[in-house]
Amino acid sequence: METPPTIPQVSLPRTAGIAIASLVLGILSVTCLSILAGIPALICGAIAMQRIGRSGGALLGKGQALAGLIMGGISFALLPFTLGIGAGLLLPAVTNARGAAQQAACMSHVRQCTLACTMYMQEHNNTLPMSWGDVEPFIGDKTPGQSVLHCPLNRTGPVSYELVNTGKRLTDLGRPEETVIVREIAASHHGKRVVGFADGHVELRAER
Repeated sequence: METPPTIPQVSLPRTAGIAIASLVLGILSVTCLSILAGIPALICGAIAMQRIGRSGGALLGKGQALAGLIMGGISFALLPFTLGIGAGLLLPAVTNARGAAQQAACMSHVRQCTLACTMYMQEHNNTLPMSWGDVEPFIGDKTPGQSVLHCPLNRTGPVSYELVNTGKRLTDLGRPEETVIVREIAASHHGKRVVGFADGHVELRAER
């Protein structure tokens, strides 16, 4: 009885994993990660092409590796555009943060001036000061190189605030929490200005 011929074992070619990795990284590089995924996509694609070429047909995936290389290269071409979009999105946030900081500084200045006025009144029979010269001795915690009388957003002059109801007695003006004694001259904060009241509190409001 004849022995049947032995059928040789044939290894089927397989797709190189690094080629698939290059493709995935390439897709990520042109969709969301830019060169953070583009650089690895180029490296993996180049390695995959070398391994596939040396495998003698045992490895597949040249198309995936080539696609990863192409998309990785595209991510570099899109980098200026991506940076431009990022800057465009970031700039409004930076501008808003700067405006908020300047507004906070202005309110702090008005609060200092308002408290100085109340200290002046305590020593002058509840009479409001006539000028900033009267109030100056009571203004403390001056920021070096920056006047307490100046709002960072106001470029019209060195003094951004004015005294209200000068020379009058507080008892003749009504309730302290409703009586404005310090006011920003210009509406520098989106059409609003900072005002200080006789009870010491400060508000940002549309003040005519």
